[in-house]
Amino acid sequence: MSLLIVLLAAIVLIVAWIQQRRQARRQRQLLLRQLRAWLRADESLAPDLQRWIVTLSADEADVLLDLLNGYFASLNWELTWLFSPHLQKLPTLKQAAEEGVRAYMRSILASLQLVEDVSAYNTYLDLLKKPKERRQFSLIQKIYSELAAHKIVKPVAKKRGLFAQQTVRKAQIAAVLEAFESSPDIAMRLLKTLLTAEATAEIQKMADPAAAAAGQKTVSATV
Repeated sequence: MSLLIVLLAAIVLIVAWIQQRRQARRQRQLLLRQLRAWLRADESLAPDLQRWIVTLSADEADVLLDLLNGYFASLNWELTWLFSPHLQKLPTLKQAAEEGVRAYMRSILASLQLVEDVSAYNTYLDLLKKPKERRQFSLIQKIYSELAAHKIVKPVAKKRGLFAQQTVRKAQIAAVLEAFESSPDIAMRLLKTLLTAEATAEIQKMADPAAAAAGQKTVSATV
């Protein structure tokens, strides 16, 4: 008898948990619809921000909802206030909440647009710290080749001797790091192009190794 009671209690708890999950999911879907409708109706949003919002996938919109919920919670506010007619009674709070959403989304979009720049900057710092390591030196050689092709740096003369290779490596490293100082726009653009090409090749390699091997291209035309 006691076992039956335990089983019944467990079933009741499971059913209650499932219902809570469903209710929470419905509430979240409603909140997301309200947010989308509010954003579409907001004529003060910049065109690029409007385009970004319209093109968000369901998963991306869900992430945006989490971020906005977190932003409001950090202020001890609630996102649902945006959709409440009662907020009209406090115009100062209404304006602050609306401007807060716009500013926060602008910062998110700006950060997304700088992903390549952030990656390039972190990679450049690695080049400065450890230029001789395999990953970094491989990039340096590629950047050096492109810089030399565009006559930004002088080609390093080939040398013979026991330490010839080491001397060439040092000269290439020095030339590339100097290019980042004297021609930062070109050097950084080359670095971003190389990183993008590597990321694309990696994706292609996972999808189709044969196509990735055949699809490698030089970055010269992008400079």
